[in-house]
Amino acid sequence: MTHVERIADLDALPAGSAIEILDKRGSVRRKDAAGNWTDAAKPAGTTWNTWTYVNTRRYGARVIERNP
Repeated sequence: MTHVERIADLDALPAGSAIEILDKRGSVRRKDAAGNWTDAAKPAGTTWNTWTYVNTRRYGARVIERNP
């Protein structure tokens, strides 16, 4: 699975996986051990779950790295 459009597909990715949102910015998000989506460019401890889910449904996402 390299292209994702559904929330269920995001939830199925293991911790440590990274995705790129297919919008103009190409934002990258990484799934942490707790299952939250984070942004390395944002303050530690913040999560981007809603933003990630909404934009994945709107634009789609590409799985960059999938950890076992």
